[in-house]
Formats: sequence, structure tokens, C-alpha cells
Amino acid sequence: MLILGLNLFHADSSAALIEDGKVVFAIAEERLNRVKHYAGFPKLAIAACLGAIGANLSDIDHVAIGRDSDANLARKIQYVATNPRKILNFLQIRQRREALDNICELMAQELQIDASAFRFQEHHIEHHLAHIASAYYCSGWDSAAGFSYDGSGDFVTAMFARCVGEQIEVLERVFVPHSLGSFYTMLCEFLGYCKYGDEGKVMGLAPYGRSTYCDAVRKIVPLHNGTFHLDLDYFMPLGSTQGMTIKEDGTVQLARHYSPRMIDLLGPPRLPHGEITQRDMDIAYAMQQRFEEVFLHLLKELHRRTP
Repeated sequence: MLILGLNLFHADSSAALIEDGKVVFAIAEERLNRVKHYAGFPKLAIAACLGAIGANLSDIDHVAIGRDSDANLARKIQYVATNPRKILNFLQIRQRREALDNICELMAQELQIDASAFRFQEHHIEHHLAHIASAYYCSGWDSAAGFSYDGSGDFVTAMFARCVGEQIEVLERVFVPHSLGSFYTMLCEFLGYCKYGDEGKVMGLAPYGRSTYCDAVRKIVPLHNGTFHLDLDYFMPLGSTQGMTIKEDGTVQLARHYSPRMIDLLGPPRLPHGEITQRDMDIAYAMQQRFEEVFLHLLKELHRRTP
């Protein structure tokens, strides 16, 4: 049995091939087209996966993607209902992702193949569940605690799970707009690093910083009851922009995340390519410290719930 897994229309688009339960080949599109963090359709990656074992698209039994538009639907509706002014922007985001709802049609169009040649079944897996599964099922462990976090996926920013045997039981979800990924991205942008993937550069600044701004940055991400919440006054309102867009060349463009209140808290933002000051390094240090504090807080809660 052949399963093709796809990450597409998101940064680092890629493909992976599983044959009879084992990963036999996986590659990111950027490794083949040389476009860093490419976010378009992974055409070359799919061809490389099939070529690795001499298979054709007609041989594929299942195709899976780590997105499910029906996941957490009630929570999405609830949010939009309480924020009616943002409906238009959410509809634009939804329209941009409609292609993911019919993978067969999308692949036929992108690969210029008659869809009648396909015999695979489509599987849409909730984003963070796919993250946890990709780690747990390849770990060799019989049981584990599962934890996933990022900017967001299927309206969820973090997930706790109990993994036993072949089963993954979701224990809790943290929903948009409260996101550790957004916190990190926002402060990276404030420090003048505005491209997707620039987070590593800010991590490199952090060891040169001091604790000057630690108390201030803690205000942005308060902790309580085994989880966290963002103080949203420091962020642009969810739905005021589309957050992340994919340009025609497949590269990712981020919208501004930080609000004017960040300037009141930390002073003026650093301009891209501007001089790096001690203040910038101190902010990077404070961000890294708070991120680690929140992360350890969440891991302790996960350990408590999955002894």
C-alpha cells in the first residue's frame, strides 16, 4: 500500500511517501526548486518520491494532507459570530484555501493529468494531530505524551494528546488567537526580522542579551490554569489582515503582527537591516526566556495529565 503525504500552500511545502507502513522517501520542494521556504504546490517533491521507488501516481492508494477545513468548525463559527466586522477577511482566507478541499482535482490541475487516472482516497487530517502523529508513529515508542504548537492550523495553535498503541487521544486544544507562534513572530517583526523563517536569527541574538525587558515581555503572555493567553492589546486584531499570504513565486509574505501598544512597552521597533543595538539583543533575550517559561509550564501540565 502506498500513501502520499503532502504539505502544500504553506511554507516549506513537501511530500512524503509511505510504503506498507514505512516512510521510504520524503523531501521539501525548496531542496529541488531552490526557493527558500517555498509554499506552492510541491510538484517536484511528488515526482521525487515516486521516482525513488519507481511508482506512478496511478499506484497511490491514499493521499493525506495535514489540514481539515471541518475541524473545530463550531469554534470558528463562534469566533466569527462574535467578531462580525472580520467576516469579509475570514471569507477571503477561506477562499484562498478552498483548493485543499479537493485534492484529486488539485493534483490533476497542477500535474496536468486526467483525474480519472487516480484511484486514491483523500484524507484530511487535523493540522496538529498530523504533527503529533508524524512524531509519535516514527518514534518506535508504545506510548508517549503528545504536544504540538505553531502559529495556527485548523484554528488551533497548540494541542495536548495521550498516545497509546495506535491511538492518539486529544486532551486539549489552545485556540486562535492565543498562539506561541504568533508571539514569537510578532517580536521578531518588532526587531526588524520580517521574513518567514527569520526566527532563527533572533534566537542567535538572544544569548547576547540581558534581562532588562523580561518583566515587560512577560506581560504579553500571561500564564494561568496550566495554559497561557496572549494579551491581545499588543497584537494587530485577528482578521484585520490575512496574516500570511503566498506570492506568485511561491514565497511567503507576512503581515504586521504587532500593535502600537508594543511601542509604548518597548520603544520604537528596529527597522529591517538597521543597526542591531544592545536593546534589540535584550528584547530577543527576554522573548526567548518567556517562550521557554511558557513552554515548560505547558510541559508540566502535559506531564500531569499523561503520567
